[in-house]
Amino acid sequence: MKLMRLGFVLGFVIWAAATALFVPLGRFVFGPDNRLPVALSTTLIVAATFLALYRIARRVMPNPAERTVERAVSFGACACLPGLLLDGALYAFNGGRYPGLDASASGAMTAALLPAYAAALLGALSAASSATRPTTGRPSETVRTRGGAPSPP
Repeated sequence: MKLMRLGFVLGFVIWAAATALFVPLGRFVFGPDNRLPVALSTTLIVAATFLALYRIARRVMPNPAERTVERAVSFGACACLPGLLLDGALYAFNGGRYPGLDASASGAMTAALLPAYAAALLGALSAASSATRPTTGRPSETVRTRGGAPSPP
């Protein structure tokens, strides 16, 4: 439960910081004449979101044994939920636009945010899957075959 609360708080902080940046500066990045910057900024936003949630999930679950898929997914979902709800409300209460953006820039920003939320979930999930991978290629013990003879290392 503590991990889920931390995810909610973290999600709100990330949403507040991103909103504080995108409301005044979003029209420069997501404007209708900025096709290359939109694609580039979307790629950067998605990559940064993935890496941020991956690192944060590994930090809040430092023990590899506790980085299960279920815990990582619940942490990632809780981190995404405040932003999804607040972005949806902000978009709905402003007549289908984000504050400070025209209709086309709002659409471009929405197209950037949806993959970013998916990247956040995948980042948290990747933190769990990296805990289950072996760190070395060497077997930790000799495995016995059917005949009882040890298998070669």
